[in-house]
Amino acid sequence: MTLKNRAAVRLTGLTLAVFVLGACAAQAPIIQIQSDLPPIESVVIAPFENLAQGLQSGTGVRSPISGRIFVAGPVADGADRFLTGQLVSHVQRDTAFEILPPGEPAAVPEAVVDSSGRQGNRVEQLSQNGRRLGADAVFAGHVYRFRERAGGELAVQSPASVAFEISLIDCRQPRVLWSAVYDYTHQALSENLLGAGNFFRRGGRWVTAEELATAAMDDIFDDFRRRMPSQTGIDPERD
Repeated sequence: MTLKNRAAVRLTGLTLAVFVLGACAAQAPIIQIQSDLPPIESVVIAPFENLAQGLQSGTGVRSPISGRIFVAGPVADGADRFLTGQLVSHVQRDTAFEILPPGEPAAVPEAVVDSSGRQGNRVEQLSQNGRRLGADAVFAGHVYRFRERAGGELAVQSPASVAFEISLIDCRQPRVLWSAVYDYTHQALSENLLGAGNFFRRGGRWVTAEELATAAMDDIFDDFRRRMPSQTGIDPERD
């Protein structure tokens, strides 16, 4: 092989590596954490709220927690319950937090999950209501889009699209301790070469909204476990 050909092979390999790394970065959940995170022993998990309800698809909707703007879209029936179940499972599996009150998230008083009021008031409301339940923090989830794919694994009329946000609110003072945002619409490899890594990771097929959300939750709590082992009491290297 000539030097020119070897250089071309190296360049091709480097380009593919950039594509794969770019794909991972482009779709990874956005996670923010306070540097002075206090010890947490008990949490309330508020059921996910559908903030796209009653809105026209494509309308901008502001998060009542972060103020971030999301593009609203269809939310499939039961998506809020599905996401709540995912969150509960990960908190049980990936943290050592005690969940209050005992039982299902449906047992959480309605006052805790009501999103009325301005952004700052909402954080204060969650903090106060979680404190009344004796918790150190509250997990609050909001879904803005949960559109199922129209079609099958090999061909679709429209792809799956998911947007949700999870926040961990301090009950000792009204502030956001940690948050995770996922906002993604599945794309074909021909539409986004930077998505090559994720395209092949999914077997080169069109996935469902539940599959997108499940993978996102796994990534979010893998990061949670790695970055906050002292909070979780869980081995960060555990499979």
